[in-house]
Amino acid sequence: VCSSDLPLDSGRNDQVTVSCPATPVLAAAGLARALAGATAEALSNVARHAGPDTRAWVLLEDEGDGLRVTVRDDGAGFAAGRLAEAAAQGRLGVVQSIEGRLRAVGGSARLTSARGEGTEVELYAPRS
Repeated sequence: VCSSDLPLDSGRNDQVTVSCPATPVLAAAGLARALAGATAEALSNVARHAGPDTRAWVLLEDEGDGLRVTVRDDGAGFAAGRLAEAAAQGRLGVVQSIEGRLRAVGGSARLTSARGEGTEVELYAPRS
C-alpha cells in the first residue's frame, strides 16, 4: 500500500502513476481515510471529466507535521470559476468530497486548472 497506511495504490493503473516515500508513512486512521477518500474523488474526477487518454500522477509527501498528496493530470482542465459555478448549481462534489474531507481533519485542498492544461489537486492535512 505504497509503503504507508494510506491506501493510495488502489488508484494505480496504466494511466495513473503513484509515487510515495521509500520509508513507511504512518497516519492516524481518520487522517488516512480523509486523504485516501479525497484522492479517490480527485482520480474519479479525472476519469469522468479529463478525457479518455488522460494520464494522472499521485504524489504522497511526508512533511513531518503533516501529509501532502498531489494529484495532477494532463487532461482537458477547466475554466476559472467553473467550481464556483458548479457549487451554485448545487453540484457539490469537489466542495464536499474533496474540500470537506480535508476540512474535517483540519486540512485544506487547493485546486488549480486551466482549459487544455490539466488539473492539479493539492491536499494537505496536519498530523495533530
